[in-house]
Amino acid sequence: MMLMEPLANIQDFVVQGGQAVTAGEVAAFRNHLAAYKLKAETLELEGQSVLREEVQFLLRYIEDVLDDVFVPADFSALPEAVFAVRYVARGVDIIPDSVPDIGWSDDAAVVGAVIAGHQEEFLKFCDTVGLKLPGAIKG
Repeated sequence: MMLMEPLANIQDFVVQGGQAVTAGEVAAFRNHLAAYKLKAETLELEGQSVLREEVQFLLRYIEDVLDDVFVPADFSALPEAVFAVRYVARGVDIIPDSVPDIGWSDDAAVVGAVIAGHQEEFLKFCDTVGLKLPGAIKG
């Protein structure tokens, strides 16, 4: 039986989550992209107005990488973005989304960690496709 080491912070959680995403899961994600986009548009995000924008940004990044519109230089950004979007969409996470005032804070932390951890990659993506980096971290 293999024991997992405790995670030091949310960034470690995201890195491990991204490392667990397989190429097959990324390919399968493409088949569900429309559903994830709809989910992102319809999430009821109490007190997390930036989170929707950030999730939609990650979805656009994923789609453009998978469609060869953007060629990534940071190869861990794609699986971590997939991990983050799935984390937000699944509804079962560290803090239940139904908890008033804080339910979406873990989701925001996961998404924020992906964006902050790959800021250079996402800034290049923004320059390539003519977008602005969402949220508090803007280039």
